[in-house]
Amino acid sequence: MKHPFDDFLPPSLHARREAHRIVRVGVILVATVSIATAVAFATTLNGWRGLLESRSSVAIRWDDANQRMVAFVKAQKEMQVAMDSAEEIDRVIDSVPRSIILFELTKGLPDDSNLNDIRLETRSRTIEKDKVARTQQITLLGIAPNDATISSYIEALSTSSYFTAVSLMYAQQVGTTTKRNFSIHLAVDPMATLVMVEEQ
Repeated sequence: MKHPFDDFLPPSLHARREAHRIVRVGVILVATVSIATAVAFATTLNGWRGLLESRSSVAIRWDDANQRMVAFVKAQKEMQVAMDSAEEIDRVIDSVPRSIILFELTKGLPDDSNLNDIRLETRSRTIEKDKVARTQQITLLGIAPNDATISSYIEALSTSSYFTAVSLMYAQQVGTTTKRNFSIHLAVDPMATLVMVEEQ
């Protein structure tokens, strides 16, 4: 509906007003689109930044995990080498030093008796998977003045904390004398190592 006073305004003014209105609407539309584009760009940029930060964090954690894995594998290899070395040392080291064994064998020997031979034999047997038990067997050959002396020596060996399973193998008379050649068998007590530690 036309205003009653529109006829008094020149058509050029109406055209300019329409043009200004179109320009304002266009500016508003352009501004709205620009703002929406800027917001979308900022959101996308923040998303990319978040992805880049997550990527950096994941990369750092991945590198840390790789370093931990390498360190773990290295430590496991070193532990295995140490265990193998310990087992190898255990095979060659006696549970009780030979000097102590010799001292214990001669400590209870009567004065009028002699040991002609001492034979030490180490035996190994597998009792469980990757577990080996070692035993040390000793055979004594000697000469004593009589059977009572041999019995006294056997009793002295039996009371030692380093020996077990002491037994007389034989006692043979020497010619027409009362002397006896004897053989005694015994084993080194596997718990003797603990006894040594407690005594220290």
